Amino acid sequence: MLRPKINLSKLLDPVKIQQAVKYQGNLTITSNDANVIPRNEAGNITLQENAETNPLLIIEPVATKINLNSVLKVLDTRFQYFKFPATTRVIETPEVEIDLTLPELEEIETETDIIYARYKPSENKRVVTDSFSGILMDDVVDGQPQKNINGYFITKEIKNSGKDLRFRIKLQHKYQADSSGYGTVYFSIILNSPDRGLFREWKGPYANTSENNSIWGSIAQYEIQNLELDVIIRNEEFEIGETISIGAKAGQNIESAYHFIIADQSYWIITDASKNVDEWNQKNS
Repeated sequence: MLRPKINLSKLLDPVKIQQAVKYQGNLTITSNDANVIPRNEAGNITLQENAETNPLLIIEPVATKINLNSVLKVLDTRFQYFKFPATTRVIETPEVEIDLTLPELEEIETETDIIYARYKPSENKRVVTDSFSGILMDDVVDGQPQKNINGYFITKEIKNSGKDLRFRIKLQHKYQADSSGYGTVYFSIILNSPDRGLFREWKGPYANTSENNSIWGSIAQYEIQNLELDVIIRNEEFEIGETISIGAKAGQNIESAYHFIIADQSYWIITDASKNVDEWNQKNS
């Protein structure tokens, strides 16, 4: 028995078909349209067994995942939550006074220490004879640079700070001699002032005594001594523009007998005498 053909074009909305054509190529039939194939509430196709009125069952492959209708549904949903043009609402709040005044601190140091310096000799150097002469202290290990080589220069800032200076000095020296016996060597702190002149024994002299000789300043053949000093220089004792250095004088300086300072074991440290700091200008615990 021939079943009557259904005019599908009358059952479908021509506008929807025209829109769907852009996304589905030449397909003009959609099998999920309830007007073509009835479905129950669960979405299942309903067919009557042995019935003559069953509609024509059309099964089509999925040609596209996105069509115009689905895009329009997304856009419609978006515009339900956003309206244009956008509006703003200003909520006024009462003024709140905030006190940003910080409590006074006893001492806040944010600038570089204008006094601290650590110097050492760059190489082993002989000690000369006759009079106190400045020794080599040209390697600036840390702190203030040298304006005058081998010396500590008194700037306006150092003098005007009113601070006293603490000198920590360690000089390791050796007596090199071909024959046994004793030599002598002495040290001092030298002040060179453009107004007051040169003072080769401004502080000192300083010296050790050999273990086997009671003469002050004595040192035996091949002996190594460590001269260690901790000297306070009051602010009133120096002026702006003056240079302070370390002097030395030896009793022997010939090829067969001479004294020299061992660079790697010697240093000169200048710190603020009012501070409780170590040899690297760090606070002592």
